[in-house]
Amino acid sequence: MARKAKTTSAETLEPKDNKVYEIGFLMSPAVRDEDLAARTDELKESLTNIGATFISEGAPEFIDLAYEMSKIIDNKRVRFNQGYFGWVKFEVSPTNIAAVKEAIEKNLLIIRYLLIIAPRENTILGKKPLGKILKGERSAVVEGEAEAEIPVEKLDEVLDEEIKELVKEA
Repeated sequence: MARKAKTTSAETLEPKDNKVYEIGFLMSPAVRDEDLAARTDELKESLTNIGATFISEGAPEFIDLAYEMSKIIDNKRVRFNQGYFGWVKFEVSPTNIAAVKEAIEKNLLIIRYLLIIAPRENTILGKKPLGKILKGERSAVVEGEAEAEIPVEKLDEVLDEEIKELVKEA
């Protein structure tokens, strides 16, 4: 009895064989605000041409970088201290992932990127803007008779009051 060879070419892969990926990217600050959406759409279009279907995305936001990054563009080292950070979650065949990497690397506006295999589920924790998260707005939840979210700056005051009450009771 002859065995049939398994083929794994791109033509035989079905949608169930696709994987979900996420690209986090840092786009050059040279992009003007009014052109930002168009440049992001160009990136998405290049992925669509490869066969990607989009699940979700995070619109690029202007951020200060924690450290200086550089990229060689036209044989010159260009240094960046700021950029637009955004992300795109999409589904594509694993056989096309090399083409996805190539399309991103060809884009001169992308300073850096990170491509990962991601879960299909929505993993966004909240609707807090990225800028506020990066600037370190913090709060703490204090348990007690009435749980409340308290800004970290006022946490010391609340704890001092509770300690005073405990000392009075003792």
